[in-house]
Amino acid sequence: MFADGEKRSTMKGYSRHQWVYRALRFLMGPYLKHKFQYTYEEAKVKHRPYIVLSNHNTDWDPFLVGLSFPDPMYFVASDHIFRWGLISKIIKYLVSPIPRIKANKEVETVMQIMRRLNDGANICIFAEGNRSFTGETGQIFLSSGKLIKRCRAALVTYRLEGGYLSSPRWAKRLRRGKMSGRMIREYSPEEIAQMSVDEINAAIARDLYVNADADQQKNPVAYIGKNLAENLETALYLCPRCGQINTLTGRGNTFSCPCGLKLKFTPFGRFESEDGTPPPFSTVLEWSRWQSRQIEERVRHLPPHPEVITSDQGQSLYRIHRARKNTLLGKGLLKLTSQQLILESKDKTWVFPLDQISDMAIHGSMVLVFSTTDRETFEIKTDHPRSALKYVELFKALKSSIQEEE
Repeated sequence: MFADGEKRSTMKGYSRHQWVYRALRFLMGPYLKHKFQYTYEEAKVKHRPYIVLSNHNTDWDPFLVGLSFPDPMYFVASDHIFRWGLISKIIKYLVSPIPRIKANKEVETVMQIMRRLNDGANICIFAEGNRSFTGETGQIFLSSGKLIKRCRAALVTYRLEGGYLSSPRWAKRLRRGKMSGRMIREYSPEEIAQMSVDEINAAIARDLYVNADADQQKNPVAYIGKNLAENLETALYLCPRCGQINTLTGRGNTFSCPCGLKLKFTPFGRFESEDGTPPPFSTVLEWSRWQSRQIEERVRHLPPHPEVITSDQGQSLYRIHRARKNTLLGKGLLKLTSQQLILESKDKTWVFPLDQISDMAIHGSMVLVFSTTDRETFEIKTDHPRSALKYVELFKALKSSIQEEE
């Protein structure tokens, strides 16, 4: 694209963004190193411009990754941070992130990335698009390889470790343990040109893979904090003892169900039974894998007529206006059947047939995001802890079942 370091960006505000980026690295570095017991290696990148792809586990990851890269970068960020009014305007002015709506394939996001690369700027993308609920690196977007191939810039893979137990996606509070970050590999534009899209995706998945459980088995680290099980029900929603959805609750360090299941979640990220008997699962990852398999099995055996699979009161439905604002449509009971997602308020009922929902995702721990086939995007927020993950996993299983039938 360009010879190393030859092109100076002429993008509007670039000098300001550079200054802010370097100031934030200087100011945030000591704080983050202390807060997360974070260690990192400086990335020595030979080619410019470049795209950094990293795994993702904490809300602080852009700052943590940035500490390794002296060269300023622009981050691709979830669209919801652009809908915070004055705060969003300040963020855009200072660092100008690139918005991306979850559950939506956005051409505009890709075009912004390419424009900035063409102008000589570097880009950072969190390749999973989501933080992990389990401590295992999630599926890398299959479109990542196509994007890297199309941009013809260098690719830098970067791996963060220890982030999941420092800040579980489902948790309200941080824990104090250890984190580290380092560049795994740089792929030159010439190397990328010789690789297929599948080979690029495989390299990204390999370089970014982290399994917190496996890391803890090799080198146990205590992640100390308060109320370690609080809000765990947003990730684990299916009880292995009674088989019910929505009955599990995390309070303090205890995760329990009215059926009698009672477990302690330890600083090492493991479950222990309070009565001394073996727990049904040792880790969140083990439980989550079982949970996903159970959901797929249950969906295959649903009766032919529509019935409510799961529901939650106190849910608010919003229409998203891209990178600008939310509009509240209604508040009430959210229901998922084998054919529809429904929100019932006092004044109106909104019905979304599943065959008209193109994709569904989560931002934060509990905000459900979905896009429709006519390119509208909606959010569902909650007044109390509830699992958005159950809706996503049920939706995917139902869509898969429908496709198999067709």
